Amino acid sequence: MEERESERGESMFSFGCCLPGGPFDAGQAHRLAAMGFAYGEIAAAPLAAMTNEEFAALRREQQVGGLPIQAANCFLPGELSLFAPDQKEKLRGHVERVLHRAADLGIDTVVFGSGGARRIPKDTPREVGEDVIADFLTLCSRFCAQTGVTLVIEPLNKTECNVLNTVEEAARLARRLDLPQIRVLADAYHVFCEQEDFSVLSREREWLAHIHVAEPPGRMVPGADGGAYLACFGKALREAGYDGRVSIECRWEHFEAEMEQGLHFLKKSF
Repeated sequence: MEERESERGESMFSFGCCLPGGPFDAGQAHRLAAMGFAYGEIAAAPLAAMTNEEFAALRREQQVGGLPIQAANCFLPGELSLFAPDQKEKLRGHVERVLHRAADLGIDTVVFGSGGARRIPKDTPREVGEDVIADFLTLCSRFCAQTGVTLVIEPLNKTECNVLNTVEEAARLARRLDLPQIRVLADAYHVFCEQEDFSVLSREREWLAHIHVAEPPGRMVPGADGGAYLACFGKALREAGYDGRVSIECRWEHFEAEMEQGLHFLKKSF
């Protein structure tokens, strides 16, 4: 039987980082790979707007960058809304294009945060709004099945969105849909903001497929101010049996220096 990394005294997680916006930088990717990052995570929405030439250039950069791109966030742009009837075809086209292009890049996990796009309008009953989101995820699952991409629902705290604010809520929706391509992300910052108990990581372990981390309350690089909260979060993940990807998604002033600091903290504390 193959021995688990955690039983050898090493991390059981795969650590990555959310890359800054803008063109993919192969030189930066090489440096991050040299630091020890296993993968990078990029913004998904811009993939839809790229011309074929721009996308081909991105693929070439990614192939020589030395850092696999395995995940993507920011699924929907701010100008799209799940609740705008006149945008349904545009939304469908965006989903299809992004998921196929993500798969072409080797991405197998796309994060559905997109608080502006999924925010339920004030004049829409909550249960109706939740049904609209469920229908959208069902649509996404069809393209996920074609591409092999998993879509993970990201809970966002109440200051960023008015629905799906906790891991428990997101898992409840995923369970209701019961689609193999729809899973859940747990973000340590949003868990903190919503004061969600770490026990949710164990209760909803079967639905967890991706993790984001930053040190609250300022959404700083892991290890900032001693890293006490994230150290406890990592312990809870281990106890839950989670052994997948963990991406640093934080605010930064000096990206590469802070990413190196954050990775060192995660390897030591997780």
